[in-house]
Amino acid sequence: MSGAEPARSTTGAALLVCAGAGLFGTIGTARALGPDDASSSGITLVRLLLAISLMWLAVVVTGRQRRLGPVLRAGPVWAAGLAQAVFQVAFLSSVTRVGVATGTLVAIGVTPLLAGLFQAVRTRHLSGTWVVATACGLVGLVLLVGIDDRADTAGLLLALAASAAYAVFIVLGGSIGVRELDITTVLPVVFTVAAAVQLPALAYADWDWLATDSGRWMVVYLALAPTVLAYALFNRGLTGVDSATASTVGLVEPLVATALAVLVLGESLGPVQAVGAVLVGAGVVLAARAPEPYARIES
Repeated sequence: MSGAEPARSTTGAALLVCAGAGLFGTIGTARALGPDDASSSGITLVRLLLAISLMWLAVVVTGRQRRLGPVLRAGPVWAAGLAQAVFQVAFLSSVTRVGVATGTLVAIGVTPLLAGLFQAVRTRHLSGTWVVATACGLVGLVLLVGIDDRADTAGLLLALAASAAYAVFIVLGGSIGVRELDITTVLPVVFTVAAAVQLPALAYADWDWLATDSGRWMVVYLALAPTVLAYALFNRGLTGVDSATASTVGLVEPLVATALAVLVLGESLGPVQAVGAVLVGAGVVLAARAPEPYARIES
């Protein structure tokens, strides 16, 4: 999603995207270091409630309430909130099943491919470059998850669901960017919708984990760093780079997640998994470097 104010330069914008994506890459490790008995839906809800409180405070402090009208009337903003809710729960659930490294590589590494594929399906015309990029990514995905002892079917499906939801979020972000809506007001609306979807968790979730130090520190970190700060950096960076460049730069997220999983959590990547990760990255880079993920038919 983009805001009304342009980034100062392409390089500076790319660095903002890189910084935001790097913070996204810490989510899985933060969750793994938190209480084991905390539910993904409960964590998501508390994280979102803390984050949107800060976001709405920023709207009030900066006096941007008057810009809410166009945002509230934009259908893609509401749809983006729903997509964000699905992504949050599916992603946190996946990393508890398949591990931070594999969960993040699948959920985030496949996202740019899916985002472009959604566009290709809509136009019904695939380019040769896009077919090669998608095939490369899928082969890499098979190698990446095929030998992981923790990679159960449910965990992988959750990671793919998170990837699809995030891809939808990105596509909707492009639509929102065209409308030039103010990002300071867009983000709290998006995350308020996402939190509202999670409200049923209040009725059945176990909240004992919130009484622990690790539980409180986990949600505070998740709300501040990879939500409020990360989305502010990432979305402002998108005002100065196109989606293809942002997708490539965004690969820093699974790289950070994998590095933290290995260095902090003691997870490991075998040779075949490493080759799979490289192929997934190569597929995404090919897709990003292609002029278009689909071919236009000239009339």
